[in-house]
Amino acid sequence: MNLITLILAIAIAFGLTDFLTERYPRLQRDIFYIAWCTIAFLFAIKYYYGPDIASYVPFYENVPSVSQIIAHPDDLDFSFEPGYAVFCRVLKDLGISFYWMTAILSILYFVVILLFFRKIDRKRSFALAILVVLDFNVVCYELRQCLAVILFLLMVLCLDRKRYIFAMLMAFAAIVSHKSGVVAVVPTLAFYLIGRHASLKTLSQLLLVILVVLFLLPVTNLSFGFIDSMPLPAKVIESIHHHLSLGRQVQMIFFVYAVALVCLVHYLLYCRTKMEIIAVVAIIGLVCIVTLYQYYYLLNRIRSYFTPIILVFLFRFVQEAENKQVSIPYGALIKQTASVVIMLYMMHATVALHRGGQVLKNKVNDTCTVFDLIRHRASDVQNAQMKKATLFWEQDYMQHENNKLK
Repeated sequence: MNLITLILAIAIAFGLTDFLTERYPRLQRDIFYIAWCTIAFLFAIKYYYGPDIASYVPFYENVPSVSQIIAHPDDLDFSFEPGYAVFCRVLKDLGISFYWMTAILSILYFVVILLFFRKIDRKRSFALAILVVLDFNVVCYELRQCLAVILFLLMVLCLDRKRYIFAMLMAFAAIVSHKSGVVAVVPTLAFYLIGRHASLKTLSQLLLVILVVLFLLPVTNLSFGFIDSMPLPAKVIESIHHHLSLGRQVQMIFFVYAVALVCLVHYLLYCRTKMEIIAVVAIIGLVCIVTLYQYYYLLNRIRSYFTPIILVFLFRFVQEAENKQVSIPYGALIKQTASVVIMLYMMHATVALHRGGQVLKNKVNDTCTVFDLIRHRASDVQNAQMKKATLFWEQDYMQHENNKLK
């Protein structure tokens, strides 16, 4: 069985309960905590899971000392970032195995998500389902980025609570934990400091127009020469080239982005909201989503930093307008249409993911949990998973991808 398909199906089922319990807010909140515990548990029990363990496991087993990492960060194997390396070294010094390291990351991620989602009054399970479907990769496979996302979200939380020194520490830690961290941290802090007086209504309208243009016009043939001219390290340039190698003009997820922006634009015509840190991060995230829409492979890396904040911002903004009983023409219709479109997309994405996993020679998404150790020796399970991951990169990676640009 495909573990990811199972998790996504359960998340969607919990999301649907929000529409059945609208008249019972206490029950809806209780179901959310059950959903949160269930999904966090399912992610935490994955054991040597996914294709990326082919590089992550050897690195964890041979990670250098903290002093070596600080003195020679460029010498790290597999070009791993120093922040992630220090995190691994500290855990290894505490006697924590690779599995427990992955479990700790999963639990930390969902604890931080819980801190943010408690800011939403209603339909938290639906928001959680959207997050899981859009960003399961970062929890399942992308361990370095998962750490960076956690630190970035903690930075936002510290800014929200005006703990600026801790926010700067989290910002620095996020940047040194994954190369993509700087793309999330720097624009966020810059806009928070100098762009907070921008018109949210104008920005959202402009983003909607740009998104539609990108959906209608093929602009994926961006010059790689522009990237080469940027003052970035060679490793970062190489990574950007790799992530820009895939692109597609027409994507099903366009309708999710579009209905979210339409809902935001429409509600902003009748309501105002403060440009606090949550709104600032949400706008930065929406800018990234729109500008990188056609480059979905790169976007999937960047989007993970912002998806939780965007969800909190949109859900809270709409619900605050409803709580104030502001008269918004066709507001309920637009909100319900957006919910239906998003739910249909989540179901489509789950089915597509399951079918995509079936065509692989090496089923890296097949269920493997810590409970498999009840019937099998740990070394046997680890060796089987490592072999499967290694063969995936040799035999499956990009073999079924039809959207290569370069």
